[in-house]
Amino acid sequence: MPAITDIRARLFNVPLDEVLVDAQHGDHTHFQLVTTTVTTDDGRQGTGYTDTGGKGGTAIVAMIRDDLAPFLIGQDASEVEALYDAMQWHVHYVARGGIASFAISAVDIALWDLRGKARGEPLAQMAVGASDRCGAYCGGIDLGFDLPKLLDSIWGYLDRGFDGVKIKIGQPNLREDLDRIGAVRDLIGPDIAFMVDANYSMTEE
Repeated sequence: MPAITDIRARLFNVPLDEVLVDAQHGDHTHFQLVTTTVTTDDGRQGTGYTDTGGKGGTAIVAMIRDDLAPFLIGQDASEVEALYDAMQWHVHYVARGGIASFAISAVDIALWDLRGKARGEPLAQMAVGASDRCGAYCGGIDLGFDLPKLLDSIWGYLDRGFDGVKIKIGQPNLREDLDRIGAVRDLIGPDIAFMVDANYSMTEE
Protein backbone atom coordinates (compact mmCIF):
# COMPACT_ATOMS: atom_id res chain seq x y z
CA MET A 1 0.00 0.00 0.00
CA PRO A 2 1.87 3.11 -1.20
CA ALA A 3 0.63 5.84 1.12
CA ILE A 4 0.52 9.44 -0.08
CA THR A 5 2.98 11.53 1.92
CA ASP A 6 3.02 14.83 0.04
CA ILE A 7 1.10 16.76 -2.62
CA ARG A 8 2.54 19.94 -4.11
CA ALA A 9 0.82 22.23 -6.61
CA ARG A 10 2.60 24.93 -8.61
CA LEU A 11 1.27 27.69 -10.85
CA PHE A 12 3.04 28.92 -13.98
CA ASN A 13 1.92 31.96 -15.98
CA VAL A 14 2.91 31.24 -19.57
CA PRO A 15 3.10 34.37 -21.76
CA LEU A 16 1.87 34.14 -25.33
CA ASP A 17 3.78 35.42 -28.32
CA GLU A 18 0.71 37.37 -29.39
CA VAL A 19 -2.63 38.31 -27.87
CA LEU A 20 -5.25 35.73 -28.84
CA VAL A 21 -8.88 36.80 -29.13
CA ASP A 22 -11.97 34.82 -28.15
CA ALA A 23 -15.46 36.24 -28.69
CA GLN A 24 -16.73 35.15 -25.28
CA HIS A 25 -13.61 35.33 -23.12
CA GLY A 26 -11.86 38.36 -24.61
CA ASP A 27 -8.11 38.78 -24.98
CA HIS A 28 -5.68 36.11 -23.86
CA THR A 29 -2.26 37.52 -22.98
CA HIS A 30 -1.10 34.35 -21.22
CA PHE A 31 -2.18 30.85 -20.27
CA GLN A 32 -1.83 29.27 -16.85
CA LEU A 33 -0.35 25.85 -16.15
CA VAL A 34 -0.98 24.16 -12.81
CA THR A 35 1.20 21.13 -12.04
CA THR A 36 0.65 18.72 -9.18
CA THR A 37 3.26 16.32 -7.82
CA VAL A 38 2.09 13.45 -5.60
CA THR A 39 4.77 11.65 -3.54
CA THR A 40 4.32 8.30 -1.81
CA ASP A 41 6.17 6.64 1.05
CA ASP A 42 8.02 4.32 -1.33
CA GLY A 43 9.71 7.32 -2.92
CA ARG A 44 7.71 7.38 -6.14
CA GLN A 45 6.33 10.58 -7.61
CA GLY A 46 3.57 11.19 -10.12
CA THR A 47 2.89 14.43 -11.92
CA GLY A 48 -0.42 15.77 -13.14
CA TYR A 49 -1.47 19.05 -14.67
CA THR A 50 -4.29 21.27 -15.80
CA ASP A 51 -4.36 24.57 -17.64
CA THR A 52 -6.52 27.67 -17.98
CA GLY A 53 -6.96 30.49 -20.44
CA GLY A 54 -5.27 32.86 -18.01
CA LYS A 55 -7.70 33.06 -15.10
CA GLY A 56 -8.45 30.96 -12.03
CA GLY A 57 -5.08 29.34 -11.57
CA THR A 58 -4.58 30.62 -8.04
CA ALA A 59 -8.00 29.25 -7.02
CA ILE A 60 -7.12 25.84 -8.45
CA VAL A 61 -3.82 25.75 -6.56
CA ALA A 62 -5.59 26.84 -3.36
CA MET A 63 -8.16 24.03 -3.62
CA ILE A 64 -5.42 21.45 -4.16
CA ARG A 65 -3.29 22.82 -1.30
CA ASP A 66 -6.00 23.58 1.26
CA ASP A 67 -8.71 21.00 0.55
CA LEU A 68 -7.50 18.04 -1.50
CA ALA A 69 -3.95 17.58 -0.20
CA PRO A 70 -4.84 17.38 3.51
CA PHE A 71 -7.66 14.99 2.67
CA LEU A 72 -5.43 12.67 0.61
CA ILE A 73 -2.31 12.53 2.79
CA GLY A 74 -2.00 9.02 4.24
CA GLN A 75 -4.37 7.40 1.76
CA ASP A 76 -3.48 4.54 -0.58
CA ALA A 77 -2.30 6.04 -3.86
CA SER A 78 -3.07 2.84 -5.76
CA GLU A 79 -6.82 3.31 -5.24
CA VAL A 80 -7.02 5.76 -8.12
CA GLU A 81 -10.69 5.33 -9.01
CA ALA A 82 -11.86 5.41 -5.39
CA LEU A 83 -9.81 8.52 -4.66
CA TYR A 84 -11.32 10.29 -7.66
CA ASP A 85 -14.83 9.68 -6.31
CA ALA A 86 -13.72 10.63 -2.80
CA MET A 87 -12.31 13.96 -4.00
CA GLN A 88 -15.58 14.74 -5.77
CA TRP A 89 -17.55 14.16 -2.58
CA HIS A 90 -15.01 15.95 -0.40
CA VAL A 91 -15.70 19.30 -2.10
CA HIS A 92 -19.26 18.50 -3.14
CA TYR A 93 -20.95 21.18 -1.02
CA VAL A 94 -19.02 24.04 -2.59
CA ALA A 95 -18.08 22.87 -6.06
CA ARG A 96 -19.38 20.57 -8.75
CA GLY A 97 -17.49 21.31 -11.92
CA GLY A 98 -15.59 24.56 -12.35
CA ILE A 99 -12.54 25.04 -10.15
CA ALA A 100 -13.08 21.63 -8.51
CA SER A 101 -12.90 19.82 -11.86
CA PHE A 102 -9.59 21.47 -12.70
CA ALA A 103 -8.11 20.77 -9.27
CA ILE A 104 -9.30 17.16 -9.09
CA SER A 105 -8.09 16.49 -12.63
CA ALA A 106 -4.55 17.65 -11.83
CA VAL A 107 -4.38 15.31 -8.84
CA ASP A 108 -6.09 12.44 -10.67
CA ILE A 109 -3.59 12.59 -13.54
CA ALA A 110 -0.75 12.48 -11.01
CA LEU A 111 -2.26 9.36 -9.43
CA TRP A 112 -2.55 7.69 -12.83
CA ASP A 113 1.06 8.63 -13.51
CA LEU A 114 2.03 6.91 -10.26
CA ARG A 115 0.05 3.80 -11.19
CA GLY A 116 1.65 3.63 -14.63
CA LYS A 117 5.15 3.94 -13.17
CA ALA A 118 4.47 1.29 -10.54
CA ARG A 119 3.11 -1.16 -13.12
CA GLY A 120 5.45 -0.22 -15.94
CA GLU A 121 2.42 0.25 -18.19
CA PRO A 122 1.39 3.08 -20.53
CA LEU A 123 -1.95 4.80 -20.03
CA ALA A 124 -3.44 3.18 -23.14
CA GLN A 125 -2.81 -0.26 -21.68
CA MET A 126 -4.16 0.66 -18.25
CA ALA A 127 -7.31 2.08 -19.84
CA VAL A 128 -8.36 -1.35 -21.19
CA GLY A 129 -5.76 -1.31 -23.94
CA ALA A 130 -8.14 -1.40 -26.88
CA SER A 131 -5.94 0.91 -28.94
CA ASP A 132 -2.88 3.12 -28.64
CA ARG A 133 -4.29 5.55 -31.22
CA CYS A 134 -7.23 7.95 -31.24
CA GLY A 135 -8.65 10.51 -33.59
CA ALA A 136 -7.61 14.10 -32.91
CA TYR A 137 -8.43 17.50 -34.32
CA CYS A 138 -6.43 20.70 -34.04
CA GLY A 139 -7.66 24.22 -33.43
CA GLY A 140 -6.63 27.46 -31.82
CA ILE A 141 -7.87 30.78 -30.47
CA ASP A 142 -7.94 32.22 -33.97
CA LEU A 143 -10.87 34.65 -34.00
CA GLY A 144 -8.48 37.61 -34.29
CA PHE A 145 -6.60 36.13 -37.26
CA ASP A 146 -7.20 37.72 -40.64
CA LEU A 147 -8.18 35.27 -43.37
CA PRO A 148 -4.67 34.63 -44.81
CA LYS A 149 -3.30 33.95 -41.32
CA LEU A 150 -6.25 31.70 -40.49
CA LEU A 151 -5.76 29.63 -43.64
CA ASP A 152 -2.01 29.44 -42.99
CA SER A 153 -2.69 28.05 -39.52
CA ILE A 154 -5.08 25.46 -40.98
CA TRP A 155 -2.38 24.40 -43.45
CA GLY A 156 -0.07 23.93 -40.48
CA TYR A 157 -2.58 21.58 -38.82
CA LEU A 158 -2.92 19.50 -41.98
CA ASP A 159 0.83 19.41 -42.49
CA ARG A 160 1.20 17.95 -38.99
CA GLY A 161 -1.15 15.10 -39.93
CA PHE A 162 -4.41 16.10 -38.24
CA ASP A 163 -7.55 14.88 -39.96
CA GLY A 164 -9.85 17.36 -38.25
CA VAL A 165 -9.73 21.12 -37.67
CA LYS A 166 -11.70 23.65 -35.63
CA ILE A 167 -11.95 27.41 -35.92
CA LYS A 168 -13.59 30.03 -33.74
CA ILE A 169 -16.34 32.25 -35.08
CA GLY A 170 -18.09 35.27 -33.60
CA GLN A 171 -17.09 38.17 -35.84
CA PRO A 172 -19.13 41.39 -35.65
CA ASN A 173 -21.32 40.21 -38.53
CA LEU A 174 -22.52 36.86 -39.82
CA ARG A 175 -21.27 37.45 -43.37
CA GLU A 176 -17.64 37.59 -42.25
CA ASP A 177 -17.99 34.35 -40.32
CA LEU A 178 -19.64 32.64 -43.27
CA ASP A 179 -16.86 33.80 -45.57
CA ARG A 180 -14.23 32.40 -43.18
CA ILE A 181 -16.07 29.10 -42.89
CA GLY A 182 -16.35 28.84 -46.68
CA ALA A 183 -12.67 29.59 -47.21
CA VAL A 184 -11.63 26.91 -44.71
CA ARG A 185 -14.00 24.36 -46.27
CA ASP A 186 -12.53 25.09 -49.71
CA LEU A 187 -9.02 24.65 -48.32
CA ILE A 188 -9.47 21.37 -46.46
CA GLY A 189 -11.77 19.53 -48.87
CA PRO A 190 -14.40 16.91 -48.02
CA ASP A 191 -12.20 14.36 -46.25
CA ILE A 192 -11.17 16.52 -43.28
CA ALA A 193 -13.54 16.90 -40.34
CA PHE A 194 -14.44 20.56 -39.76
CA MET A 195 -15.87 22.11 -36.60
CA VAL A 196 -16.69 25.67 -35.61
CA ASP A 197 -16.81 27.10 -32.10
CA ALA A 198 -19.34 29.95 -31.81
CA ASN A 199 -19.25 31.83 -28.52
CA TYR A 200 -22.14 34.25 -28.83
CA SER A 201 -25.10 35.16 -31.02
CA MET A 202 -24.10 36.89 -34.23
CA THR A 203 -26.03 39.64 -35.99
CA GLU A 204 -25.88 40.28 -39.71
CA GLU A 205 -25.36 43.85 -40.82
